[in-house]
Amino acid sequence: MHAKTRRRDYRDRPVLPDRADSPAGPRAAETANDQAAGQALRAAAGRTAALLRRLREPAAIVPGLIWNAAETAAHLVTALQNYRELVLGTPNAEAMFAHAAAAETPTKHSEAYNAAELARFSERDPLRLADLLVPAVDAFLEAAAGRQDGERVRTGTGLCMTVPTMTAALLGEQLIHGLDIARAGKMAWPISRPDALLVIDAVMVMLPDYLDRQRTAGLHRAYELRFRGGSRYRLQVDDGTATVTGPGRPVDCWVAADPATFLLLGYGRVSRRSQVIRGRIVVGGRKPWLAVASERLLTGP
Repeated sequence: MHAKTRRRDYRDRPVLPDRADSPAGPRAAETANDQAAGQALRAAAGRTAALLRRLREPAAIVPGLIWNAAETAAHLVTALQNYRELVLGTPNAEAMFAHAAAAETPTKHSEAYNAAELARFSERDPLRLADLLVPAVDAFLEAAAGRQDGERVRTGTGLCMTVPTMTAALLGEQLIHGLDIARAGKMAWPISRPDALLVIDAVMVMLPDYLDRQRTAGLHRAYELRFRGGSRYRLQVDDGTATVTGPGRPVDCWVAADPATFLLLGYGRVSRRSQVIRGRIVVGGRKPWLAVASERLLTGP
């Protein structure tokens, strides 16, 4: 769901990491956080709207993206509107998939889909976009309330998600692209630990779908991911497939990270080296060097 990157900007403001204490599988954490994610999504959209109302240069290029600030805001509005259409199963929903049907990976699928949606949606006035954000969240949440627990919905990325995953993914969009807009406008944009953890729980559910099948062919590795104040997860990679569960079984390598730092790293907004130097990411285990290139095993999100 993110924009194609042109270059990366390594400025950041997260806090120091620690070991997470509450183990949980990704599905359990996702379901437990459903209502909290909806509330956080609405609050984040309100923050983004306030940011847009202070934006002086809508055409300012976002560091690291091919979009400017106004285009990034337009993307946030279309994502919310489209997810509502997908949840409701409207006639417009199926037409969304034609934009990116030939894409090879979820990331490329998403890039093609986003480009087509931005071409269709022409609004670029930050004030008008600000006015659309929170109502779009409310409309999505109202539509989502009509879906049964565990029911999966095909999305514009080509993946199928439950409503809790969709909600947390949209929260991630607000947090990451809110940061993008803030950087373009030279404004502050803090990401709280609770919000980051809500998104991470959804990312863990989706992570196997973003595994690079070719690059991981023949690989057999196990990682434990630890997040301060949140859950721990075990990622098993076996010959082009991946599974994510709760911790407990042996692993080759563990990674302890501040939740906001991990989120920014996963979305390509900071570099691993810069965060390791700052102590925001710590690695260990029998083969700690495996953490160095672990992001290369994925094609997104």
